[in-house]
Amino acid sequence: MRLSDIRDTIINSETEDWHSIPAGAYFTDAPNIDTDSFEQHDSLLVYRDDVSLTVQWGMRARGYDHVQEVQQIWPSAAYPDPSVRVFHIDVFWCGVLVDRESLVSVDGGRAYLPIGSKRCTNWQGFGHPKPETYEFDYTATAWQTGLARLIASNSELDSYMARAHVIIRD
Repeated sequence: MRLSDIRDTIINSETEDWHSIPAGAYFTDAPNIDTDSFEQHDSLLVYRDDVSLTVQWGMRARGYDHVQEVQQIWPSAAYPDPSVRVFHIDVFWCGVLVDRESLVSVDGGRAYLPIGSKRCTNWQGFGHPKPETYEFDYTATAWQTGLARLIASNSELDSYMARAHVIIRD
């Protein structure tokens, strides 16, 4: 199976195509020697048509410990609850980790958004005048958005992405 086939299967699937395992042995990250701790996923989905394909999520994404509020990721985003949590969503094929993305739990866990990418739109590079204020474009791929849709507990993903000014691009 090719990675592109796995991705297509996931983003073209429906929630009903997946079996949720409420508790069990999940993927565990390498220990953090600084804090003598480890991270572990807390959710698991198994693809009903081929149990070789699983998706796990919930493990805190290292490197985002300093991120506490949504404006630290998307400055113009506004939700009733500004707290965020950045976590990994991992794709496994035959028990092997084959893909990983990061999602952001926003508005008190009411929605999961792809962290995507950030690009400065008004800086022309070295040798050109520096802008007074930098402007950014926030984008996510259809793949990243498809993963967020798979585990979303509500159908308001598009609304949440619009409030964060995240554009879906491929």
